[in-house]
Amino acid sequence: MPRIARRMFVAAPADQVWSLIQDFDRWHPRLNIYAGGPETDPDLVVTVVERDDETMSLSYRMPEPPFPITDHLAVISVTEYRESTCHVEWSASFESDPGIMHQLEDELGDDIFSLALDRLATAAHEQRAADVAAEGSSTTA
Repeated sequence: MPRIARRMFVAAPADQVWSLIQDFDRWHPRLNIYAGGPETDPDLVVTVVERDDETMSLSYRMPEPPFPITDHLAVISVTEYRESTCHVEWSASFESDPGIMHQLEDELGDDIFSLALDRLATAAHEQRAADVAAEGSSTTA
């Protein structure tokens, strides 16, 4: 079964990034998660298969992928690297025509995973900066 994955180190604590991952609206421009199916008409709708807060991993399926694939299963996982840095991996396995793997690497791997991971890192940095600013203002009050 083909698999596409993208990885990134994020300069933020793992628990903070894990919290963000579960709130796609804050960092992913095209993905919406619904427990029981779509309620609006987003670009991509996924259904959560499993969420494990202990291992910081989220698995989901796309019931109607916008790509010519079947049996889609994606996993986003966060691993603490250091106190204020973590490693995020986003992967997807699926069935597809082997002749379109290069196209899927571009569309799914680069256009969705890589861009979204960049936005996740930006959202984590912005949240971290806001948290630090809030801590600073509460100690001076």
